[in-house]
Amino acid sequence: MKKTAIMILAAIGLVALSVPGCLEDKVLEIVFTGETFADFSENEDGADEAETAFIDVADEIRKILEDNELTLDDIDDAFVTSVHYGVTSFGQSHDWVVSGTISVRRVDLGGTSTVIVNYTSQSVQAALGQKIAAPLEAGGVAVVNTALDDFRAGANPVLEFEVLHGTISPVPTPADPMIFDWRAWLAIQIVTTTEVEVPDPF
Repeated sequence: MKKTAIMILAAIGLVALSVPGCLEDKVLEIVFTGETFADFSENEDGADEAETAFIDVADEIRKILEDNELTLDDIDDAFVTSVHYGVTSFGQSHDWVVSGTISVRRVDLGGTSTVIVNYTSQSVQAALGQKIAAPLEAGGVAVVNTALDDFRAGANPVLEFEVLHGTISPVPTPADPMIFDWRAWLAIQIVTTTEVEVPDPF
């Protein structure tokens, strides 16, 4: 991501040097994308149990900043752009089809869970090794984006992601439990601006 931004700035600089005339200052917007994830282990025997995982938003944003040699003051905006999910481990003799939700809540504020993703009739076997894009729910996106805004303001937000299956087919039993591991990926974009000199066409 950092190399791409540098190449863009270098290209603009070459154009500016190659065109005679006056130069003027322009503000260039640069977008950096980082991705974090939460892992869940399923061992369902018929009971309706939620699986949870935590993400330290502040820590993840700091990693994006460090990877791109940026500081907190460089951030003009930060927001979630996508959520994907996929199965990372599955070895049972038959498949399962699941429907349910992934919800998010602010642990540091003691908030309530809000749905960010719905999944419907998803084959566990078909999701093995995949990274499946999920339509985002506005309420859950707002929770994450508010956490990002609060981080920029100096807070240390922690998010809890919760997976809850609404239906499972066939229905698991103690003799035939549903066992697999899966992952939810959260992509975050950070927007920064920089001032460059470009040719003035007039």
